[in-house]
Amino acid sequence: MVSIIGNVMQVLALVFALVSAVLLLAGVQLDGVRKDRAVRTGYAFTYVSFGLLTACIGVILVCMLTENYSLAYVVSNYPATDSPLQPLYRVSAVWAGRQGSLLLWTWLIAAFGAAQAHARRRAKDDLTCAALGVTEIVVALFTATLVFSASNNPFMATAAEYLNPDGTLVSKIGGMNPLLMHWAMILHPPATFIGCAAMTIPFAYAMAALITGDLSARWVELCDRLAVFGFIFLSIGMGLGAVWAYVVLGWGGFWAWDAVENASLMSWLTCVAMIHSFTMYRKRGIFKRWSMFAATITFIFVVLGTFITRSGLVQSVHAFAEDPVSTYFFLAIMVASGLAFLLGLLYRHGELGEDDDQIESMVSKNGTYYLTNIVMIMAGVLVAYLTVSSALPGWMPLGGAVVAAGAYNAVARPVAVVVVLLMAVCPLLGWRKTQGPAFWRHMRWPLVVAAVISAIELAYFAFTLVPTYYGILADGGSAAAALAEQGPAVYYFALTVVALASAALLLATSGYLLVRGVRARMKNKGESAPAAVVNLFRRSPAQAGGYLCHLGVAIVVIGLVGSMMYVREVTVDLAGEAGESARVGEYVLTLTGSERYSDSQDNEIMRVELDVARAGEEGRVLGHVAPSMKVAAATSQSTLDASVLTFPTEDLFIAFQGLNADGSLSINVKVNPLILFTWVGGAVSTLGIVLAFAPRRATPLLAADERTRAKAGEA
Repeated sequence: MVSIIGNVMQVLALVFALVSAVLLLAGVQLDGVRKDRAVRTGYAFTYVSFGLLTACIGVILVCMLTENYSLAYVVSNYPATDSPLQPLYRVSAVWAGRQGSLLLWTWLIAAFGAAQAHARRRAKDDLTCAALGVTEIVVALFTATLVFSASNNPFMATAAEYLNPDGTLVSKIGGMNPLLMHWAMILHPPATFIGCAAMTIPFAYAMAALITGDLSARWVELCDRLAVFGFIFLSIGMGLGAVWAYVVLGWGGFWAWDAVENASLMSWLTCVAMIHSFTMYRKRGIFKRWSMFAATITFIFVVLGTFITRSGLVQSVHAFAEDPVSTYFFLAIMVASGLAFLLGLLYRHGELGEDDDQIESMVSKNGTYYLTNIVMIMAGVLVAYLTVSSALPGWMPLGGAVVAAGAYNAVARPVAVVVVLLMAVCPLLGWRKTQGPAFWRHMRWPLVVAAVISAIELAYFAFTLVPTYYGILADGGSAAAALAEQGPAVYYFALTVVALASAALLLATSGYLLVRGVRARMKNKGESAPAAVVNLFRRSPAQAGGYLCHLGVAIVVIGLVGSMMYVREVTVDLAGEAGESARVGEYVLTLTGSERYSDSQDNEIMRVELDVARAGEEGRVLGHVAPSMKVAAATSQSTLDASVLTFPTEDLFIAFQGLNADGSLSINVKVNPLILFTWVGGAVSTLGIVLAFAPRRATPLLAADERTRAKAGEA
């Protein structure tokens, strides 16, 4: 019965979404009573479709909470664990599998559509009607992948042979992937899906502008806050995914250029270009085509991420099994979106005209925004191409080849340095043209501060990172080979120094701009320093939040230099006798005990306990760690629970990898320099975006409507 109810609701959601799209798009062309009736009904059906998908989510959630195994999805994803977080894992099980994750994604797109319909329910303007029509088409297509593919349908009934007469399972089968039973994976997927789903709305409004012919900045003002909102969650999702990968996967890293990681990155990169283009569109009346293009390609890349995980064409540790229906549906969405944009742009080419404010000089804010857009879009396209290269035909460049992480790093690192330099210089340039004296007047103090920071960085580089580099080469193995592939030491060191200096400059300019804003308020408004800081973010949230975001990016870059370019890894084998020790770099690990046992779910767990001290100071223990390995009873899948000791300038990452053939304990140890900077900088950057977003209660929507009414009055 549950299966039938769920399937009926999915089909009805599909039907109502399609009908809503037809009515709303038709309403743009109608007038009078017919227009009003079509639009009102279209809005109502938008709510109905969202309500039905909400009910679908609710059914899956209730089944998880009540251990109702009548759905095969529940059998495959129910969290069999005695963890204190098990109640939360039951909730996260709703999106733990391919079917539930796709249902959640579809529901979120419908939710954004319904929210926008509610926000514009009084205006019911043509732009929003067309945008909602496009959104409901996307909802319908996503829902169709649930309805027409058994692999994607979360409401498939459990086969009778797997259930006892009382509804319990005959035996322990399936269950949630043990790797997903971590606090970060409770939050990471929904955060990422919220960000991805939100990207539908800017694309829909870009299409609406082309459909209606309203090419003013109004369509941007109607969706730019949702674009920033989505970007916030894309960033949070990537951060949480990095935390999960760092601890749970047991390889001591947070980024491996995996296909699904790349899927998040490429849409994040183009989203940066989109937000910057929106800013220029609203403030200066330029970047009109850029805004539409960036909104379209960001949406396409979001769908490409879904395509990658479900098509089976690209191998990934995150990917689901291949499904032909998903392949065709998502490929059709991408192709149709691109064609719709190109045809619309061609149709409205004459109306778009030339930008009102030409770029007179590349040494200006206009010019650096333009360069940033080019770099971000090209970077996103390049990441996308390299990610799917293994599925491309052999006659294409890199067709059929799997691109290694080293190749991504070789390209990404110098590109990142260019972006950081643009971010550092751009805020101090003039809009149309930069006057040299004014620029240097503002730049002198940031240069002094950057020089001081760079001197500190260079000292750390010389005394810590350089010895680490040669230590990695001396250790040999795959890590040394990968490092050697990145070029000669002279190039590697030069890239490090330039990256650190660029981060120092960005840190200095961002801090300077924030301090200048605070001092101006203290001088002009007579405010105290704390009041000036608060009011700076209240009165100028976009600028102040942006500068704080840039400051966070600078801190992240410092962390990335150490934690992705100078990680030292050693695997040590201990015979298993208490008191036995091994040295890794400056650290000494001493075995204090080990145990092997089964938990209440019959999962086998092996754990080792180690004391950590610095070499020469063995009597002074820095910390006690207990990394473990668990083998799931139902699937025989092993998961590693690593231990991390965090110090101000580096992490000591320790993972127990099991027993060797001779019975000795295999322990993997990594020293990750500056990784704390990555986490702190990411948090600061995200906080800056949130602060820029949160206080903006008024509202560009009302402002846009007032302008429209004013123009109508003048006419």
